[in-house]
Amino acid sequence: MERVEFLPPEPGEVPEIDRVAGIPHPREMLSLLGQEAAERQFLQGYTSGKLHHAFLLAGPEGRGKATFAYRAARFLFEEGASAEADALFGAAQPESLAVAASAKATQLIARESHPDIAVLKRRYDPKNKRFRAEISVEDTRETLQLLTKTAAFGGWRVVIVDAADDLNTASANALLKTLEEPPAKTVFFLVAHQPGRLLPTIRSRCQRIDFEPLSAEHLATLLRAFGRPVPDLSALEIGAEGSIRRALRKGSGGAAQMTLAVERVLASLPRPSGREIEAVTEPLRGGADGLEALSDLMDEIERFLAREARARLALPQPNAAMADVAELWAKLNDEARKVEALNLDRRAFAMRALDELSTLVSGAQR
Repeated sequence: MERVEFLPPEPGEVPEIDRVAGIPHPREMLSLLGQEAAERQFLQGYTSGKLHHAFLLAGPEGRGKATFAYRAARFLFEEGASAEADALFGAAQPESLAVAASAKATQLIARESHPDIAVLKRRYDPKNKRFRAEISVEDTRETLQLLTKTAAFGGWRVVIVDAADDLNTASANALLKTLEEPPAKTVFFLVAHQPGRLLPTIRSRCQRIDFEPLSAEHLATLLRAFGRPVPDLSALEIGAEGSIRRALRKGSGGAAQMTLAVERVLASLPRPSGREIEAVTEPLRGGADGLEALSDLMDEIERFLAREARARLALPQPNAAMADVAELWAKLNDEARKVEALNLDRRAFAMRALDELSTLVSGAQR
């Protein structure tokens, strides 16, 4: 059984946007399971002396993209400094991105105090007690100020964008300018859950690394390490779809009930009953539990639309039919983020979403 190593989370005053209660943040995770190919791809560029300046880390949430970004950053700070000091690698080239828990880079990154790394993400508004809907251009420019300074430790500088999906047009263009003329010894990691939504010009400046679904065995190993119950492996493989985030959510009773309610209402489209709609919208009330229920709703809608897109491949004009599905998903995804960030009525959003999904299904049945 593979060992999972992580640093104990340090509670902070500002909540993390992607933290599941009691689970280490990606910057605290020292292990990365199931992504050996991604690690090899990065190491090949590094050891050849031709490391690309920007990486697009692509794949659904919960596969380890952010964990990889912090892991690679620790490696660059520690291994890179060692290599420069010796002017060569020595007897053996590095075979993994692993860095010891006691290393200076590990400790500084975990405490968010490393001077040569910057993280661009949606900011938390302590006054309104919620996250902003998007990454603003002002936040982007402020984050990129790191690159106007000399590296504090004389080595690499790293910028992590988590997630690049949250960039708006202005902030994406601000980032693009730096990607087009990158400073020396700087590496960008763009975490992208839906890379197709990014500007083509940003995608073209990055080397893409795709993240594979985690196996049921890897998911079970992570659940055990986090002190969570482990379901039957076959059920875990089907329900989690290769994502530790989904596996963690599926392990809670509320998530299981919400998933069942959403599956029922989606199966009844385009004419769901009032009782089925209420079963989906009622859990959206309240605070943190309501936000988790919204996340579960969007997960199931995404799965539903993916099935719709596959079904439309057999139609006479599949591209146009699939474009309708993609357009609806992008619209609902954007609206859901605004609902979360601005604390809008989640129940009203869910009813609008179900109405639009009903229209989509009705059109396909004609």
